[in-house]
Amino acid sequence: MDDELRVGIIQHNPVVGDVAGNAARIADEYAALRETDPDLVVTPELSLVGYPPRDLLHRPGILDAQASALDDLASRTAEGPPLIAGAAVRTERDTGPPIHNAAVVLRDGTRSAAYHKRLLPTYDVFDEHRYFRPGSDPLVIDVAGTAVGITICEDAWQDAVVTGTRRHDEAPLADTAAAGAEVILTLSASPFSLNKPARRENRFLAHAAETGCPVVFANQVGGNDELIFDGHSLVAADGRILARLPGFASDTAVVAVPLDGESGGRSADTDAGGSSARDALALGLRDYFRKTGFDEAVVGLSGGIDSSVAVTLAADALGPDNVYGVSLPSAVTSQQSVDDARAVAANLGIEFDVVPIGTTVEAITETLDANATPLTAVAAENVQARVRGAVLMGIANQRNALVLTPDNKSEAAVGYCTLYGDTVGALAPLGDCYKRVVYELAEAFNDAPPSSASSSPVIPTSVIEKEPSAELRSGQADEQEIPAYEVLDPILEQYIEQGRDANLIRDAYPDHVVDDALRRTTHAEFKRRQTPPPLRITQKALGRGWNYPIAAAYDHVLDGS
Repeated sequence: MDDELRVGIIQHNPVVGDVAGNAARIADEYAALRETDPDLVVTPELSLVGYPPRDLLHRPGILDAQASALDDLASRTAEGPPLIAGAAVRTERDTGPPIHNAAVVLRDGTRSAAYHKRLLPTYDVFDEHRYFRPGSDPLVIDVAGTAVGITICEDAWQDAVVTGTRRHDEAPLADTAAAGAEVILTLSASPFSLNKPARRENRFLAHAAETGCPVVFANQVGGNDELIFDGHSLVAADGRILARLPGFASDTAVVAVPLDGESGGRSADTDAGGSSARDALALGLRDYFRKTGFDEAVVGLSGGIDSSVAVTLAADALGPDNVYGVSLPSAVTSQQSVDDARAVAANLGIEFDVVPIGTTVEAITETLDANATPLTAVAAENVQARVRGAVLMGIANQRNALVLTPDNKSEAAVGYCTLYGDTVGALAPLGDCYKRVVYELAEAFNDAPPSSASSSPVIPTSVIEKEPSAELRSGQADEQEIPAYEVLDPILEQYIEQGRDANLIRDAYPDHVVDDALRRTTHAEFKRRQTPPPLRITQKALGRGWNYPIAAAYDHVLDGS
């Protein structure tokens, strides 16, 4: 046995469902890595079908395609190193879920073994018990005289506390080490959230220490619907991070994993390689367009902070030639708002137009006044937002583009948005960003503008310093209608991310403010169900991982009594 094992890592960005395309890219990456003489090569979890495949797994053709792809990839190992590939494979059992989440060992031209994921996450954005049968046994294989154990994603998070309780009693990595492994591989599709790369590093350093084995973590990268996978694959051993692949980009590397307990790596980095909300959102936005086959984004520019940050993010991710900004002023829109929108567009170098909607709003209002129920107050104000939504969708249809909604998480939580108005669109790139994070993004873009920006700051001071307003009536300000964001954001974060009840949150904030914020949150569920998916960057986004009922009444239990 040598004193090291050379492990090739493919940090793969799959297109969910495109088994042939994913397999072709893996084959190319495998061929390139062969030239650097690895002892084995590993891909992320479910790399052939992409994660999460969701109900595609109910389609037999998807399983057949993966079986064929595995056979093709196996043939490439006849004269090369073993390849351990993530795939969904049929189980031999006649009852229960019909497939396994597997790591298939391809070597010497054939499938030689397969590990079946033992711990299946079914919480937040994960629903693996819906599809998979759990495995029961560890797998250790011999590679170049080294005992290599194989695990998959959640197997390494067995002691994680989710929804206030530990989810699993088993410890697959410990079992794998007890079965004789000298090195442990973890194939993964671990989605990004703020600070998660640093938490992962600490977790795998702990696994390496507890098992006495170096641990290789091979993670998926890329945006798939609202989930963003950041990569940051790594090797942990002997209290050190030996190697780390970059974040938010596809990559490959061969890492010499020491088997003698000596390493020249470094300790965990609390900044986790400098990963950021900006990098994550750009990747999620770029991949959403690439993987859905669209090139251009349409953004309604109000001259406010949210739309300014959303359009800057779009220009950064897609390029300015693929972004179209539109100002849609009504009778109550200030000239300053139009000027600010125009300035942002000019700074970014994107196409921009002004389309006044005042006469359209007036015509709709007059029609309703004369022929139906006259609209007053909020109902009348929202006509403007819905006209804007209709205009943006019309423009997008004509240009074969997608509308981006600029709404943020604070507004989405309390329903401070107009259904079928400012909420229209295909994607909410800021939908998991509290208002304070929107301002932080604005500062980040001004500090480091997109490469195509013609001037700096990209987002003018007048935008950043103006009082937030929906501007649906003269003199309107957000804080007249909802709690101030500096109070609202931490209340929402405690309720949504931390799962705290009102009686605990009231310890830090006035009772009436807490009660108002949470009442609005529960009553806005019907809106959130009908709005675009938010790109997820926190541990609890108001998207697929937020599964509260709509037709329900539970305000009385929010105080924890």
